[in-house]
Amino acid sequence: MNNQHYIEKWLDGSLTESEKAAFEKTEEFHALQRMDAALKQFQPSPLNTERAFEGIKARRQKTAKVISVNWGMVYRIAAVLVVGLGLFFYLKTTLFKQTVNEIQYATLAGETKSVTLPDNTVVTLNALSSVTFSEENWSANRTINLEGEAYFDVVKGGSFQVITAAGKVTVLGTRFTVKDRPDFYEVICYEGRVEVKGSANAVQLTQHDFYREAGKTITKATVAGDSVPAWMNHESSFQSVPYYEVIRELERQYNISVQVKDVDTLQVFTGKFPNDNLTTALQTMTIPFNLSYQVNGREIVVFHGK
Repeated sequence: MNNQHYIEKWLDGSLTESEKAAFEKTEEFHALQRMDAALKQFQPSPLNTERAFEGIKARRQKTAKVISVNWGMVYRIAAVLVVGLGLFFYLKTTLFKQTVNEIQYATLAGETKSVTLPDNTVVTLNALSSVTFSEENWSANRTINLEGEAYFDVVKGGSFQVITAAGKVTVLGTRFTVKDRPDFYEVICYEGRVEVKGSANAVQLTQHDFYREAGKTITKATVAGDSVPAWMNHESSFQSVPYYEVIRELERQYNISVQVKDVDTLQVFTGKFPNDNLTTALQTMTIPFNLSYQVNGREIVVFHGK
């Protein structure tokens, strides 16, 4: 195989391992390496237009010289430059564009945080949650990606969408929460109207309605008439929620690990626990089921018996 064929296959990435080893021994390969190193170090100097013009006039007065050009090498170098420049502009115009305007906010265990979006919509994040959005053309595309749980106080305007792994919520102007945790997806409407598209057909929610997917169970019902989520007042509130989600919320609020022994984690729990007093929280969630617990540093064991 001639060297030109090696270069063509190298440019389109189709060299086999044996061909690559052979090509790396050629003079053309080493020339390309030297050119690549030189291009990486190349920094163009500022152009002095007056000096350049005078140089052109001086050269025109000299006798032209005939230069022998190796056109095969020129074509190969030009091909490498075209590929390199094409890759550079692709990265600049696509990958860089996708990330330069993207903003993310996140919370740690036991932390809440309020974020004001470009249209003055306020998003409050619960523990171990994050939102990501782009400021570019925000007024025409109000879309936000959520991991975890957040409360939204949306300013009226165009369509506002919250995207999670489990579903999509669409509103015009309202107040609601979205909670997307492993095996648990819940949307609660506190004011206005929202449309929820989870794993089933789209569902319309009005004030105090909630939509929930817990495992394979889908529920639409009405919650108590609270004006904001309980966790914004340093409590975690549950209405007929599987016990496994209550345990996980305890872990998120107190940055602990909870192990259960012989406990039915599918049984439902209704109640609240404080987010600032671990002892009270443990008592609140274990006493109703006649459970006991043991504290070992940051690990809690919940079990039946004394």
